[in-house]
Amino acid sequence: MKRKDITSMHQMNESELTKAVAETKDKLAQLLITRYSKQSKNVRETRELRKKIAVARTILHEKELKHE
Repeated sequence: MKRKDITSMHQMNESELTKAVAETKDKLAQLLITRYSKQSKNVRETRELRKKIAVARTILHEKELKHE
């Protein structure tokens, strides 16, 4: 994940971040299903999607703590 992607996530509000997490989880689920049904060309994509989810959830948690 590139630094500019992370900074763009920092600029999102909480509802956009939760939407991004949900969409990424859906992509990950679809990718895992296709990975077991046929051979995929991009094996690292699952790792990248998991990292994107982790970063988005971390930023979301930081924003929640900041408001308290």
